[in-house]
Amino acid sequence: MAAVTVDPQLLAGPSGRPALEALIDELEGRPTLVCFDGAWPSDVGSDTRSALRHLPALSVAVRCPDPALAIAFDLATADADALQELRDGFERAPYAAVTAALLLRSSPDDTWAGLVAESSAYSLLQSGPEFRRWLASGCRPPAADDDRPRVQLERRGKVGEVVLSRGSRHNALDVRTRDELHARLRELASGSGPIVLRAEGPSFCAGGDLGEFGTAAGPVQAHIVRVTRSLALLMSELAPRVVVALHGACIGAGIELPAFATRTVAADDARFALPELTLGLLPGAGGTVSVRRRVGPARLLELLLSGEPIDAATAQGWGLVDEVVPRDQLLDRVYEIAEART
Repeated sequence: MAAVTVDPQLLAGPSGRPALEALIDELEGRPTLVCFDGAWPSDVGSDTRSALRHLPALSVAVRCPDPALAIAFDLATADADALQELRDGFERAPYAAVTAALLLRSSPDDTWAGLVAESSAYSLLQSGPEFRRWLASGCRPPAADDDRPRVQLERRGKVGEVVLSRGSRHNALDVRTRDELHARLRELASGSGPIVLRAEGPSFCAGGDLGEFGTAAGPVQAHIVRVTRSLALLMSELAPRVVVALHGACIGAGIELPAFATRTVAADDARFALPELTLGLLPGAGGTVSVRRRVGPARLLELLLSGEPIDAATAQGWGLVDEVVPRDQLLDRVYEIAEART
């Protein structure tokens, strides 16, 4: 579990690919952050660029002057502080970081194939040492046992309104919330009108309910459940009809699922984060497909390695959300968009 620095001259000329193959041998299966830092060569061949895509490590180009070459790496930066943040994020969960990098590097264009690949990688990490360490840390809160409905389905003229109603838990996505949301969206799937997805309480969704993490029968069984009752696939299929109103905390699944929609409107108090790496995991609610499409794999990796929230203005600048409005105008704006589609 290490970060290593490599001279970019290693990549020069016809010896670049054999040199990369030798580097792979030296990694010996350890999760590694490889930083290419130094004087950059001008003659990096196409074979070497292709080989970079097969490097089984998280790769970072430091101060690379050629944008066309920089995109062959998982990440690129010219800032020393940003590089240190990447190193710090990697050290928190090296196995999860490398797994996320490899998944994003090879993510298929097809939504279903991408979701299956994500779920497989997620289940793999659930069996890994970093997630087990988090479970043993005692950070998991108790699971809720209330029997109140989690999701409401209402009508506003021709607009179907799906409302997350677990505000006391910041609409954390537990099994019941997932199942109820899936059922409500399925009810609307047979129609043709616009759909508004919004939430009650101080947050849109604080992500997966940590109280239930590690309670499934096993990673393989959980994988089958995820792909059988996939909220991400359903959101992708309904995307042209869905307008999402985002406010407060939009964490993990709280942005991964909305990112599928073709229209997302955020209140100016919204904040967005992907903290899964802290648990030794990667996004498991479709984020490696939905968020990747909106912001690109590098931005997604930055969010994962940081784990820190970004504000609504930054999210809009990245393309993670489509519009930002004052909090008191959020619902009016969302319904204005939805009703224009009727």
